[in-house]
Amino acid sequence: MLFARSLRLAVLPLALAFTSLVAHADTFDWSLSPASPSNGGFVESGSGTLTATDTGGQWVINSISGIFGGSTITGLTSFDGSDNLLFPASTFLDGDGIAFETANGTEADIFSFFSPGTKDIPAGNNYGEELGGTASGFGVGTLSLTDPPAATTPEPSALILCATGMLGAAGALRRRYLNS
Repeated sequence: MLFARSLRLAVLPLALAFTSLVAHADTFDWSLSPASPSNGGFVESGSGTLTATDTGGQWVINSISGIFGGSTITGLTSFDGSDNLLFPASTFLDGDGIAFETANGTEADIFSFFSPGTKDIPAGNNYGEELGGTASGFGVGTLSLTDPPAATTPEPSALILCATGMLGAAGALRRRYLNS
């Protein structure tokens, strides 16, 4: 009975140690800045936050919030074939982009003119914006995203130290259990 209880108590720290290895969501701040109107600037601009889950080289956008064109963003959509993916190591968005809807019924798709992996991006006019719903239009401008904080991954030596400590504790409990 004592051994079973001790074993259950040992499993909890082990499970907690490995939960940090599972994919997690990070929050990004974003803003859209139009180019000059003579260069076909965005029809609307906006800013806010989004959360995305790292799936290994790309981030799947889970949610978005903020203001776009003076209206509150209500959620993600798949307008205009958007795949709602981020590529933080390159251009941030791909050609399918991120799509969302606002409280006034506007649907927007913000996308990159460059494919993921592109390293040489000229300044300004990097992104396109296509609107549907109650508004319509097309423009170009810049999308700014903050980099997510670095993922905290336990070092292998910390995991080994934790495992050997639990094995030692289990051995001590076993010896105590057998001697009683």
